[in-house]
Amino acid sequence: MRPMKKETKKNIIRVIMFVAAVVMILGFVLLPIFETVSAEENEGYVTVDSFETGALSAAIDKAKNGVDLNNITRISVSGGSLSEADYAAICGYPNIEYLELAGAQTEKGEIPANALASRNKLSYVSLPSNTVTIGDNAFSGNRALLKVSMPASVRNIGNSAFEGCELVEGFDVPAELETIGANAFADCKALAAFSLPEKITAVPEGCFNKASLTQMHIGPQVVSIGANAFADCHDLENVFYYGDTAPQIAEGAFQNVHVTIHTYEGGTGFDALENNFISVAYDLDPESTYQPPKAAADSAPAQTEAQTSEVPATEGPASEETSLQSEGSASEGSAQVVTAAQTQVTGSAHEKTAQSSGFSTLSVVIIAVLALAVGVFAALFFSSRKK
Repeated sequence: MRPMKKETKKNIIRVIMFVAAVVMILGFVLLPIFETVSAEENEGYVTVDSFETGALSAAIDKAKNGVDLNNITRISVSGGSLSEADYAAICGYPNIEYLELAGAQTEKGEIPANALASRNKLSYVSLPSNTVTIGDNAFSGNRALLKVSMPASVRNIGNSAFEGCELVEGFDVPAELETIGANAFADCKALAAFSLPEKITAVPEGCFNKASLTQMHIGPQVVSIGANAFADCHDLENVFYYGDTAPQIAEGAFQNVHVTIHTYEGGTGFDALENNFISVAYDLDPESTYQPPKAAADSAPAQTEAQTSEVPATEGPASEETSLQSEGSASEGSAQVVTAAQTQVTGSAHEKTAQSSGFSTLSVVIIAVLALAVGVFAALFFSSRKK
């Protein structure tokens, strides 16, 4: 019996040694593969410090250092002025998730029509610091978009500028915004709240069609509401109008919505608004007034990402939070934008930063398993030699 047990023990040791050897071989084979994958992920971040207007494509190509354009997930432009050709160059990178343009400017203060429309994966974008006008359809159809950070300089939002951005829950527009185009926020299915700046005197047709607004506060400066402006906003139940005279409401403005307009007692012209979709309640507190978005106190000019970060410009993820803070300094009426953007965007960025500093988590696990396997192999080897 004893020789049998001894032989069995030897066989077990041989099996364990064989398994340990296989693990070591696989580890040495897989480790460089995973390190290569990790390196490719980290190379998905491209920062352009400066470029000649119209030549952003060449600047990005140089900065990406040979990385396949399909692997680029983030582009940060911290200098220069973008032309229509430069926006077209950005569209040539199909998998961009984060686009930071706050450190740059846009030619003539305008983001061209259709500039960044229908980007399938874009989830965050910060606009150039001097943006005055957002062109028609500029960001329409960005169905993965979660957050847009606008500078305080924005005055005009074009027709259908953000139509179909169905994941954005809120747009913190500047307090000095002057015009909003037709269908500007149509089909923004997640849009739950919106404050109209004081200079907006009309809600254009289709503006909030199919939004998820639950209530709307409208100041006395608004004198008209266009056709289909709030059509199919099925969650909208209450509209608070802070004026004594009813605005002109086009036919179908509240199509398929059963809404109550709350106004002051003694308001004139409201009875004429009542129909199958609209009822009127004269129950607004006489002391209540409309509170439009307010501009924050003036602050120092925004610095670029490269100026505010101690991390080299090529390590974009590590400096993302700093960039967003810089952008907030430039924005007079968008203080809340910075906070929200930081919480949504930087979580993923920090994960990527952790990957870029040293080995990836998976690589560490493989190294640990390799060390264990080597230890077991050595212990069993010397144990069998002694016997």
